Amino acid sequence: MNWQGVWLLAMALMVGCSTNPVGTESAARNFFDAEFQKWIAGESSAVATKRSQRMMLAPPISYDIRSVARSEPDLLACQDTAKLPADWKTWPAFKLNVAIEWKSEDGSPMTNVTKYWLTWNSAEQRWYVTEVF
Repeated sequence: MNWQGVWLLAMALMVGCSTNPVGTESAARNFFDAEFQKWIAGESSAVATKRSQRMMLAPPISYDIRSVARSEPDLLACQDTAKLPADWKTWPAFKLNVAIEWKSEDGSPMTNVTKYWLTWNSAEQRWYVTEVF
């Protein structure tokens, strides 16, 4: 077997052994982490809170996922509710309690806990995030 064959075999094994299949808690955490890193960097993010957007707050400085629990999927986790597939109730969903650390006006850190609802839309192959009030 030549080097190219060995490389292709190695890549196939790495892809086949992925420990982060779509719709799992691990995938939800990875998606949330990637979105939160965007927010910290000042980029547009699916996890930016409504309050922070409304008040035009500076991005947070850190976060900690305090808990994750399985949940019912969000009916609105789709582009077009008129085309909602019949199997939407089987979509994986999780509720996250997240401690978000901010820099206060006096420079000291302050923490708020925000609840999120993540739903994996199997038909669209994407996560939807809803901030829970």
